[in-house]
Amino acid sequence: MSGTIEDRIYDLVCPLIESMGATLWGVRYKTSHTRALLQIFIEHDDGVSADLCGDITHVLSPALDAADIIAPAYTLEVSSPGLDRILFTLDQVRDYTDNTVRAELRIPFMGRRKLEGLLLSVSEDGTLVIDDKDQGQMEIAFANVSLLRVVPKFKTNTVPKAAKAHK
Repeated sequence: MSGTIEDRIYDLVCPLIESMGATLWGVRYKTSHTRALLQIFIEHDDGVSADLCGDITHVLSPALDAADIIAPAYTLEVSSPGLDRILFTLDQVRDYTDNTVRAELRIPFMGRRKLEGLLLSVSEDGTLVIDDKDQGQMEIAFANVSLLRVVPKFKTNTVPKAAKAHK
């Protein structure tokens, strides 16, 4: 078998998730000294409920155990990618152009491992142009990004002024 653990898991679970009417957003496998965590992020046209996550967990768990891709002890989490979603592929990154993102780099660029700013563009060769809040426009190779997350947008003040006066 070749590819990363995440690639092999993706190939295994994608058809199972799709058979349940959901879409696989991404796979993340993290290990520490004390535990291993497998995160499966899914999307569904009607939203992702706790019931759907539970149903998919019940299907994936025995398939993952039988495939024996991961060392014996790990925790499986199935969830929505959320508002601060991780972007796993260049196609996903392209969909979030003109949004604020946070990037963690494998190799420091201009002395920095972490960036945050507006994602301006993504080239065909995988170069991201990010308008970093501290250093301005930076060109980063997607291959050098270990983690890229969308920074959610929230409305700052949705309470009418008259309602505030009565508090």
